[in-house]
Amino acid sequence: MISVVASSFKGGTGKTSACLHIASALSLFHKKKCLSVDFDPQANLTSSLGFSTDELDTMVPVLQDEKSIRDVIKRSGIDYLDVICANTYLDQIEATAPLVSDPYAHERLRDALKDIADDYDFCFIDIPPSLNWLCRSAFYASDYSLICAIPEPFSVLAMQRLQKYHDAINKNHQIDVVGVLLSFWDERGSINDALVKGIEMAFEGKIFESKVRRDKAIPKAVLDGQPVFITEKGSRASEDYQRLADEFMTRIERFEATAKRGEYVESKR
Repeated sequence: MISVVASSFKGGTGKTSACLHIASALSLFHKKKCLSVDFDPQANLTSSLGFSTDELDTMVPVLQDEKSIRDVIKRSGIDYLDVICANTYLDQIEATAPLVSDPYAHERLRDALKDIADDYDFCFIDIPPSLNWLCRSAFYASDYSLICAIPEPFSVLAMQRLQKYHDAINKNHQIDVVGVLLSFWDERGSINDALVKGIEMAFEGKIFESKVRRDKAIPKAVLDGQPVFITEKGSRASEDYQRLADEFMTRIERFEATAKRGEYVESKR
């Protein structure tokens, strides 16, 4: 199983929507078995898949050693796509027992996902737009990060912080940036070039060619509790996210092939 954390240190960048739609596209169009983990107390990914934000089967009892991860996995209603919901009890969970006395508590999510590694092709983790314990745990549990940004200055400024965070995590756990996704994209934007240049300074060569244009189909899909591929098949968002999923798969396959070649070379030494 390949784990991917959808990350951004600024809210409103389309992170949850990207997590939902890439996982859905891989399930629907590539027949990949995916698990979406909502690791954000706001539980937006949970509601985006039609579940209540009062769900008690979340990662909370798993992290607290009260349930196994298989006990909290739910069917999404989309073939090949399962979900682990979230609720507000995730907030400040690191201050609860037994996590508060565990110096390696941030590795609990990673350890739990190892138990189901053979059950899925991909796991996508949605996290809060902050540098909190949940974010750190998700990074340690992931092989790749999917960075989300929008074409406006504050989103670009957050890239520098995110780059430093990646560098810090990589000192103890290898995590590669699979790509930077630009949402709410407008080809006519007057400062597009300057913003793209700013992102390139932090994550050179990582911007996805596939960009997600602004589309009213996205908030409508959230309200309907289903991805745009089901609610608005012919929409711009549906086309954009399907192209993005294709590009995502191409990049992942290239990353994985490179890693395998590296392992082969290392084994021959």
